[in-house]
Amino acid sequence: MATRVNGFILVVLACFVWGCGKNDEKVPIRGTVFSDAKPLGGASVAFIGKDGGTFSSATTNEQGEFVMRASLGKNKVSVSKANPNAPPPDPNADQTMPTEAEYAKMQKSRPKSLVAERFSDPEKSGIVIDVSAGMSAIDLNVTSK
Repeated sequence: MATRVNGFILVVLACFVWGCGKNDEKVPIRGTVFSDAKPLGGASVAFIGKDGGTFSSATTNEQGEFVMRASLGKNKVSVSKANPNAPPPDPNADQTMPTEAEYAKMQKSRPKSLVAERFSDPEKSGIVIDVSAGMSAIDLNVTSK
């Protein structure tokens, strides 16, 4: 009998400490990304909430629409999209850390972003969305320059 009671107490304590069926406090949201007033398909959208404590991401469809689960409250947002015509990286290339000169060369030859660089950084994008349960669809407006 004592073993059953001890087991029950351990289960109750575990639920108290770690949470039983813990709610991640994320809610479904949907929206559309526009670049220069046109829907932007194939873009990556990221929501960073709780002072960097949560991360949610999605890729837009051909109409620029996305669906994801994001944290309640204020979320900083980033949007990015690289040129789809850029050649893919070579999987057989040297994977060691590049020198400063090699890194500078890599940066110059990397695919150009189809969205202004500032939007790819949630700290610089200027986009903050206050996520709430049952909110309407949102529009994210970015520029290419």
